[in-house]
Amino acid sequence: MRQIMKQFMQQPSAIGPVAWVGIVAAIAVGGCGPAEKPAPTAETPTADTLTELRQTLAATTDDQMRVLTIDTIATFGQKAKVALEELQAATAAADPRSRWHAARAIGLIGEDAILAVPLLVNMLADTDPIVATQAAAAIGLIRSDDGRTEASLQKTKADATIYKTAVDALIKEMTHPDARVRRASLRALRFFQLPPSVLVPLVNKQLSYADPSAVLPALHTLADMGAEAVPFLMESLKNKTSRYWATVALTEIGPAAEPAVALLAEAVDAGEPEERQQALLALAAIGQTAAAATPQIIAILESDDENLRLAAAFALGRMRAKAADKALEKAAESSEPFLASIAGWARASMDPNNTPLLEKAVAALQQNLKSDQSNVRSGSVFALSDLTDELGAGASAALADDFISLLADPDAGVRTSAAAALVRLGSVAVAALQATLNDPAMRVQGMEILTAIGPAARPATDAIIQALSDSDPLFQGDAAMAIAAIGPQAGAAVPALQKILASSGGDPGPRYSCVYALGSIGAAADSAVEKLIELTRSDDKMLATVAVWAALKIRPADRSLVETAVPLLRQALRGEQELVRLEAAVALGDIGSAARPAIPILELIAEEDPVKSVRAAATEALSKVRTP
Repeated sequence: MRQIMKQFMQQPSAIGPVAWVGIVAAIAVGGCGPAEKPAPTAETPTADTLTELRQTLAATTDDQMRVLTIDTIATFGQKAKVALEELQAATAAADPRSRWHAARAIGLIGEDAILAVPLLVNMLADTDPIVATQAAAAIGLIRSDDGRTEASLQKTKADATIYKTAVDALIKEMTHPDARVRRASLRALRFFQLPPSVLVPLVNKQLSYADPSAVLPALHTLADMGAEAVPFLMESLKNKTSRYWATVALTEIGPAAEPAVALLAEAVDAGEPEERQQALLALAAIGQTAAAATPQIIAILESDDENLRLAAAFALGRMRAKAADKALEKAAESSEPFLASIAGWARASMDPNNTPLLEKAVAALQQNLKSDQSNVRSGSVFALSDLTDELGAGASAALADDFISLLADPDAGVRTSAAAALVRLGSVAVAALQATLNDPAMRVQGMEILTAIGPAARPATDAIIQALSDSDPLFQGDAAMAIAAIGPQAGAAVPALQKILASSGGDPGPRYSCVYALGSIGAAADSAVEKLIELTRSDDKMLATVAVWAALKIRPADRSLVETAVPLLRQALRGEQELVRLEAAVALGDIGSAARPAIPILELIAEEDPVKSVRAAATEALSKVRTP
């Protein structure tokens, strides 16, 4: 499968972020509380039961038995303290699954496992990121279960020292290369109840020594936490050295960052131009609830800095700041074409029923698509895309042709913005995109965009089915993914998909895609189930996993598939691709209580997966799996 298609499939909300890339480039040229403790499997936990489990854990050399034993011990929660020595020993196992399951079990003991915190701190350096993630989560669980305040904790110097060492280690992990570890570390820090006056300087110091390539992922993780991170970021706005990075994260958070408006309004008038510009973009991302900052932003329209003027006009448009109409009207008459068109877009956004104003804005932006400056072309694509909801079908279809022509633009950013704009157009763009499937130079991009459009691309089904017989196996795979995105309404594709599935040898990619498409079609693909069941026994684990997922989607009531499905789906939750983890979580939830062996990995995914949609799917799956 093509890399660009993967990006679309891995980012269900791609339209918003991709569109922002265009406008930001034009202007500028990371839950909930600690993991729920599982209910004990034994109705009345006994010392004898734990003794037997401890003996088994200490004696076994089988990785699977070790993991199952650890998970059973974990169900005893605080009572598992008697097994702490054996659990600590299991953290040294060669098998990374044993290590992270042991870390999880230690965390579920709670405050009685405080003496294991130094071991967990050492596990933060584990080469397996899931182990490091669970170590961080376990530290957070232990501290959250410890009812002592920071002040009372100081009365027990040994414990205070243990927690102080843990805080220092968790802060360092904020720049870990794996997003799961960063997120788990940030979440764990919250449970230490450190006042911002203590925590913020520590974090800022760590970030100040880090390379920007490491700082940005940490900030993305903060942003992913949404409203939870806003109070911390507001404190960072007050610090000159961290202000810029805080505005970057607040921009990603968007409307949920509304409590920071007053501080951002101050920031647009202070610091270097880049800092002021980023503060403007953060206010733009917050949108209409940032209206209190309108006076400061209007003043910036008179700035000597072109980039600041552009950012101000853009922010006022996103904020729908009607109080700025006069200032924007003046900016729309500027001798600078891009500023004039952005100001015109802003006015049209605030008064969409003003047809002359809307038509004038669209005409100016379309003219900018011919600019020799890539940032102007990209920003204009975003602005036009933002206005399409106000245009009639004919005008929107004409824009689709403009955007398709930009898919051949020499600048990658313009191509990305054009693709995102076509996705936003949805069904209006389908006819024009279908025509690209006959153009060798455009067909891959066209198919990828149809895939991103999803069910609304149904009118192109026949053309996509025809592509399933293409001589290029990669393009066959692309077509199968487009069928999968259309879903149950693409049942006519089943015979063609089965034909590819029956083939053997060559690139396995198209077969993976075809199996996924059959599962996405659902009941209408019932004729393929026997072949799918055969593939669940394949030596190719990826193919076997997708096949069992697809068979369950087609026959969700067939319980004979469950025994095969659960181990494969558990493994899929550890995959690198977002789509694989998402679908595995959904499938485990559909299986219900029979998927209880997957609870530990689902808990991990629900708390620490770097992608919000995957965390949500895992959380929902847990609620279904835990229901008797």
